[in-house]
Amino acid sequence: MVISLVCGVLTVRLILGGPGVEYYALYTLVAALPGLISFSDLGSGAVLVNSIAISERPKQDRKVKAQLTTVGRIMVGFAGVGMIVDAALFLTGTFESVLGEAARIPGADLAAFVCVFTFCLGIPLGIWQRVLLGLHRNHWIILIQAAQGPLNLLLVWLLLTFAPPQVGAFLAMASMVSGVIVAAVGFGVAIRTLAPLMHRALGEILRLRSVRSVRVMNVGWPMLVQLISAPLSVALLRYVLAQSGTTHDVAEYGAAGQVFFAINGVIAAGGLALWPLFTRSRAEGTLRRGPYVISAVFAMSAAGICLAAWLVSPWLFSFITSGTLEVAQSTVLAFSFMVVCQAALYPLGMFLMDELGIRFQVVPVVLMTISTIAVALLITPPLGAAGPMIANAVSVLVFQIFPFAVYIARHRARLMGSRSREEATV
Repeated sequence: MVISLVCGVLTVRLILGGPGVEYYALYTLVAALPGLISFSDLGSGAVLVNSIAISERPKQDRKVKAQLTTVGRIMVGFAGVGMIVDAALFLTGTFESVLGEAARIPGADLAAFVCVFTFCLGIPLGIWQRVLLGLHRNHWIILIQAAQGPLNLLLVWLLLTFAPPQVGAFLAMASMVSGVIVAAVGFGVAIRTLAPLMHRALGEILRLRSVRSVRVMNVGWPMLVQLISAPLSVALLRYVLAQSGTTHDVAEYGAAGQVFFAINGVIAAGGLALWPLFTRSRAEGTLRRGPYVISAVFAMSAAGICLAAWLVSPWLFSFITSGTLEVAQSTVLAFSFMVVCQAALYPLGMFLMDELGIRFQVVPVVLMTISTIAVALLITPPLGAAGPMIANAVSVLVFQIFPFAVYIARHRARLMGSRSREEATV
């Protein structure tokens, strides 16, 4: 969090102190575009994580090898489709509509096209996260991803220092290139960690006739719904704000996001680490308690961090924006509310990552997404940058946290693995 926060702050200061608020608004909108297609494995990666997590010898597991090949094919295909859609959006002028006032900057639509295309090139490399997560190497994922902030900062500085002013619209390329570099490093680590199985599996991706794909979408489809909800309920809100607000609102949202999305990133990392732990413990019959206490600890810890950020927010955001942009207290509180709700949700959601639990999550997630978008459209015009986060936090609390907690209580025996132990005894 510290690395991400410091590098994010310095990046904001560089852009606001150089090209200005309008260019930072464009930067934050274009850099967030990949968030709209974060479901690049169509949810199939969930099967891979669970299989690796419970496998006694994942390096020799034929089932894991077949699933790796299948998920790899899905991600390669998704990357190709993404490039085609990207070209269509550029040629039809859709990017200009999506970017709102920021599209007035010369070359804005071309920058969006090039950035999304670059992101798509790195999509197949993203399988590394699923592999390391299943292997209980979440700390490696965090360490590798920590390099993206410094790389992004370095590339932004190089563009602002040595590139001509016309390149200002392409500042978000720094985020895309740094992301691809980090993915390439992570991919190399995953191949080495799961050698020789992963190398063999990836070598069979293009052998469609001789090596058949296996069933992964039985869990993939319900997981896909959840993955689609993430960009719709979070990433899309930035563009709702771009349509109903000003470039100042978008820049304010982006500046606050540098702090609170970094905090949320730590929560997400800790939450994801629980997934393979719960899965393996359930399979072994060693799960002893539910996620309620962990959820409360996550929420209280997040609240403490957000309180500290709120107390220093006037000085903090004045420093981040070099005094060129005011971040309202209401925006800070709205982001804090969102972070606390996400912190409470993660342990509950990770506890429900067996096949039946993933299927159950579909309806609450869909309702949460619809509610978030609808409420955001209603309250963003009067509330500005605070509106999207309030909409998301309320929707998560009502349609996910409460239903998840009730479901876990009602299906405690299955989720604790007690039924499987009884069947094994019989």
